Amino acid sequence: MVRSVVVFEDHSLDNFRPLALSVPAYEIRWGMFNLRERVELVTSDLSPGSGAGTLLCRSSLELLHTCDRWHINPENGPLGKTDQDRFLWLNGRCASQFAEISELIKGASSDGGFVCTDEHGLVAADLSAKESHELWQSWCHWQNQAQEEPRWLGGQILPSLPDPAISVSGLGYIWDIVPATSEFLHQDISYVSDGKPYSRRPFGVFPTEENSDAYWLRETSLIQAVEAGDKIWLGADVKIAKGTAFDTSKGPIILDSGVTIMPHCFLEGPLYVGPGSTIKAGATIYGESSFGIGNRLSGEIGESTFSDFANKQHDGFIGHAVLGSWVNLGAMTTCSDLKNNYGDVRMDLGSGTVNTGLRFVGLMMGDHAKTAIGTLFNTGTCVGFASNIFGGVMPPKFVCNYSWGGLPDSPSYEVEKAIETAAIVMSRRGCRLSEQGKDLMRILA
Repeated sequence: MVRSVVVFEDHSLDNFRPLALSVPAYEIRWGMFNLRERVELVTSDLSPGSGAGTLLCRSSLELLHTCDRWHINPENGPLGKTDQDRFLWLNGRCASQFAEISELIKGASSDGGFVCTDEHGLVAADLSAKESHELWQSWCHWQNQAQEEPRWLGGQILPSLPDPAISVSGLGYIWDIVPATSEFLHQDISYVSDGKPYSRRPFGVFPTEENSDAYWLRETSLIQAVEAGDKIWLGADVKIAKGTAFDTSKGPIILDSGVTIMPHCFLEGPLYVGPGSTIKAGATIYGESSFGIGNRLSGEIGESTFSDFANKQHDGFIGHAVLGSWVNLGAMTTCSDLKNNYGDVRMDLGSGTVNTGLRFVGLMMGDHAKTAIGTLFNTGTCVGFASNIFGGVMPPKFVCNYSWGGLPDSPSYEVEKAIETAAIVMSRRGCRLSEQGKDLMRILA
């Protein structure tokens, strides 16, 4: 029996701030795809022509979805095909790869169901229709009472069921994305390497009427570039200038459709560069890195994940970083990703300092944030949504949303001015800021 899928977010999304402030947890990408995209591809293979399942998210984000194969926050709970359906629940931070997702949906885990939790809460569950409805009711109650009940105890109301028969785990924090990138890129290219088509539907990104055939919406597939090395994969219309050096000794290099590589760049795998991105002349991009749609990249970048339409067009070093969409880094913006004493990095995402347990952690930056020229960031710095960092002074390790300057005593960036700027930035890429997007920006202020 093929399971009906429910992909949800819960209180653990706070561990994925600042990105999760403005996108559902399941829309945060590690490797080539996010969890929602991986489930879409698998369900399309297992049940061609059917819907992908149900998405459960914050009401403020509901109308910003651009995918069309899902039921989003349905009034009567997760939808299946029959009353006998079993439901596979996956937390947005679930780190299962294509093979595991396929087996879970097919029910290879256990005919009697399973519940998988970790220290942060529910990761995944295989439930009957009745159990699934009860869990959905609990989730809705938590959503309505989130201010009084910050932690959803959904996993505790479920029946006592065994662990899944196959490996299921979840990422704990946003900084876990970088160490997970290498393995996910290997598995992702393995799944789509036989010419399997896919397309992108980036969350909250709506093309203008003049850009209705936007390049990122087009279906694409990858071709192995044998003459350039058997670990290099190219989408359509990729342009690679002379003098580009590739190092695939540690993993594949994947250049999606419409990518442009200017002269004298060095690219190291494992690496994914998303559709329509440009790597400018002389750039050095080290492995374990992944970049989204329409990125513009230059300087030195290593072991980092950028979301969509992010700009780092000048010199400066960014390492072990996770950046949101519509970010713009001024010339020579640089972050530290290693403490002078080589100790574990401690980080504050807005709820207090946490020991990451990692030696290398760089910059975590929310959507629409920007930096002035010459900006420097300390090891393990978190910059909130739509903040502007300037003034030539290193900001503290936690910068709140809408900071106008980046210092503790800096004023707030006026939200209506931030909305005006965001609309201009997005229009330059053939996108429009929707009314729902404006409403979200006001909520986050």
